[in-house]
Amino acid sequence: RGSSGMELLEADGFILQSFDTLTGLKFFVTAEPETKQPLEVFLREVYMLYSDYVLKNPFYEMDMPIHCDRFDQKLAKLAEDYQRKA
Repeated sequence: RGSSGMELLEADGFILQSFDTLTGLKFFVTAEPETKQPLEVFLREVYMLYSDYVLKNPFYEMDMPIHCDRFDQKLAKLAEDYQRKA
């Protein structure tokens, strides 16, 4: 995978999952320990949204805060869908 860093941290009160992209970008998500949904799949879907709505935005500059309403809306819907499945 190109990264030797942590991918999953399980603690008493939460799970922290990371996803490293081929370009070196890192995505993280926290969840409750009882979470049944695969978090890596969720992070891959977040990366797809990021690619579609942020990277293709001609006004976005790398390493700048993301200001994209459409990305925020899609991300919120994705999170709702995953919470509903849990």
